[in-house]
Amino acid sequence: MQDEIIKHSEKIYNTVKNSEHTLGAKIKEIIVEIGIIVFAVTLSIWLHSWSEHRHQQEEVAVFLGNLKNDLEDDIKKLDKEKKQYKKANTGYEKILALTPLQLDSIYKSNDIVHLPVYSHGQIMNVGNFEGFKSSGKIGYIEDEKLKQKILAYYQLWVPSINEVDKIYNDFLFKCFDKMIENADKPEAKLYSDPKFKKTIEFLIRIGKNNIRVYDENVKPEAIELVKEIEKEMNK
Repeated sequence: MQDEIIKHSEKIYNTVKNSEHTLGAKIKEIIVEIGIIVFAVTLSIWLHSWSEHRHQQEEVAVFLGNLKNDLEDDIKKLDKEKKQYKKANTGYEKILALTPLQLDSIYKSNDIVHLPVYSHGQIMNVGNFEGFKSSGKIGYIEDEKLKQKILAYYQLWVPSINEVDKIYNDFLFKCFDKMIENADKPEAKLYSDPKFKKTIEFLIRIGKNNIRVYDENVKPEAIELVKEIEKEMNK
C-alpha cells in the first residue's frame, strides 16, 4: 500500500514537470492521482483499524472463555465453603447444647470434645480478571452491560466474600486464643466459660450470615454473569 502511494506521488510530480501537457490536463491528472492517494490512505487506515479491532475481540473472546471457567469454579467453591460452614456450625451448636451435668461427666471421664476448626481463606479466582484489567483491556468489551456486570462482580461481590470470611476467621482465632490461655485446664471446663460460649455463639451467627451472603448475593451474581458471557460468546 505504501509503495502504491509513493508511485502515485511520483506521477503527480512528473505531471507537474511535464511541459507537453496543458495546465488543464495537468490539473485533471493531479486530481485523479490525489484521489487515488486519498482512497489508498483511507483504505489502509480502515484495514489497520479493522485488523486491530478483530485482534482486540479475539482477546476478549479468550478472556471471556477463561472468565466463564473461573466463575463456574467459583460457584463450586462457594457450595463447598457453605457445606463447611454448616458442618462447623453443627459442631459448635452441639458444644453449646452441652449441659453443666454433661460437661462435668466429660471432665470426670477425661473424654474430649473436639472444637470444629475450619479457617476460610481466599477461594475466588481473580487472576484472569486482574490481568486483563491491569493491561487496560477491559475497554475492549463492547457490551457495556456485560462489562459493568464483570466489574461489579470482581470489585464488589468478590471483596465481600473475603471480608465476611475474614470476620469469621477473626472470631475463630479468638476461640484459639481462649483455648491457649486455658491450656492448663480441661476442655470441658473451658466449654462452660460464659465468654467462650458467647464467642462460639457469634461464630455460629457469622457462619450463618456468610452462608446467606454466598447463597443470596455472590452465587446468583456468578450464575447470572456466566449466562451473560455465554450469550455474548454465542453471538
